[in-house]
Amino acid sequence: MSDDDEYDLQQLFMRSMFANGEVDDNDESEEDDYISEHIWKCGDVTVIYHLAILAPGHGNSVWNSSECIAEHMLSSSDRSRLFGEKLEGKFIWPPQRAFEFGAGAALPSLVLLKEGATKVICTDRKINEQTFDALHLSVQKNCEQWGISKEMIRISIVPHTWGEEIEKLTLVDGGGEIDLAIASDCIYNPTYHEVLLQSAAGVLSKENGIFIVGYSFHMNVPPERVLDFFDLASSKFGLEVVSELKQEYDGQRGIGDKDKNRGVVYIKVLAHKDTIYFR
Repeated sequence: MSDDDEYDLQQLFMRSMFANGEVDDNDESEEDDYISEHIWKCGDVTVIYHLAILAPGHGNSVWNSSECIAEHMLSSSDRSRLFGEKLEGKFIWPPQRAFEFGAGAALPSLVLLKEGATKVICTDRKINEQTFDALHLSVQKNCEQWGISKEMIRISIVPHTWGEEIEKLTLVDGGGEIDLAIASDCIYNPTYHEVLLQSAAGVLSKENGIFIVGYSFHMNVPPERVLDFFDLASSKFGLEVVSELKQEYDGQRGIGDKDKNRGVVYIKVLAHKDTIYFR
């Protein structure tokens, strides 16, 4: 069997596991075979999201922390729990410019769009076109159901590799610093801690910017290695924890694991020590 034949069989297998409908091995490869559509509901809010099987970094799943962050942005009481006392009355909702790192299914970005954020910048690493096709589909479907016209779409989808070309991020759609950044389950691999922090610190407003970091302990490394992220954030980037919460779920639904210990979500909100929250 040639390498090309083996590759074709691998692609057919992936399509059969993931496709919307039947897969014919004589069919030409269709983009939608690699993208699936799903519904997420919280209270009376319905979000349509899409997953790309070839998305980077487990972005072909919805992680608990993504859901948890999205849930806590949908009501004033949940936002009060998320933001805590230091941000109460100081952080303006909805944000002016919001930013999501490693978005994957991008539930938080879509909720921010629904909540009326002036501008949402949704990013992920550029590995293939399907990841970004899935994000564009999610924006299109939700704008249709929420009655947002094409002219009024306030979300941009931008490729970004953490730690690279950070200055370009501040120029997206007219430019400006970010008052809200989000990273959902992006810190499970300590290898990428510093580059993620480089990007976050590079875009956050030093006046009122906050960085919401959601995570679980997946035991690929000891928990203290994951928590090193926050020590590094403080010591090298001046980002301090201003609020934190813990939420339990029945296992890590995002990747099919039913271990309740892995299902626990921790969220910490960080802000630079020179922001208004420390005055």
